[in-house]
Amino acid sequence: MCGRFANTLSLERMRQAFHIAGPAPDWLPSWNIAPRQPVAVVRRHPVSLDLRLDLLLWGLVPNWAHDMGRQPINARAETVATSGMFRAAFRSRRCLVPATAYYEWQSGPSPRQPWAFARRDGQPLALAAIWESWEYEGDILRSFAIVTTQANAATRPIHERMPVLIADQDRDAWFGAPPAIAQQLLTPAPADMLRVWRVGTRVNKVGHDGPDLLDPVDGEV
Repeated sequence: MCGRFANTLSLERMRQAFHIAGPAPDWLPSWNIAPRQPVAVVRRHPVSLDLRLDLLLWGLVPNWAHDMGRQPINARAETVATSGMFRAAFRSRRCLVPATAYYEWQSGPSPRQPWAFARRDGQPLALAAIWESWEYEGDILRSFAIVTTQANAATRPIHERMPVLIADQDRDAWFGAPPAIAQQLLTPAPADMLRVWRVGTRVNKVGHDGPDLLDPVDGEV
């Protein structure tokens, strides 16, 4: 799964990296983004086709839901196109979540050991996601789930799943291609794309934040 990540990008950096047009919401960098929090998400405007940056809740609520109920934070790549929870969003509401790194926890004694994963070239990660719009008593909630796939060789020793990372050249296809083509992008990232390093257990608590959460512990692998 993907249950925590960092987005330390400024608004200007996200505009440049993701070719954002139009107004953008207020955003403060965070080194410890957790489920049920508002998150900066890149979506394509249905009319202008411009890419927009909006704040969406992490934890998807489908538009047919009677209440907020279950709010899955991840959608499995293997079933996202067929699951009743996700297929409508996958068909027409795909988005990207900018990130500078994501975290996974290795199985073992408590406290579990967290690891960080980021691009070796220092560029932002583009996490594949799907979004929904849910209306209740006149209010509209927009929410999303991150799509995960099987881990690649570099990340498998830490966790069996990883987020789907959309390559720069595949972004247009992810936003606008038919589902059958978009499904072809739901594969593990190349093993040499990511750097992997141990971080301290302060990130285990959602309330902790700050650059030190990404400081290496005992080197890098």
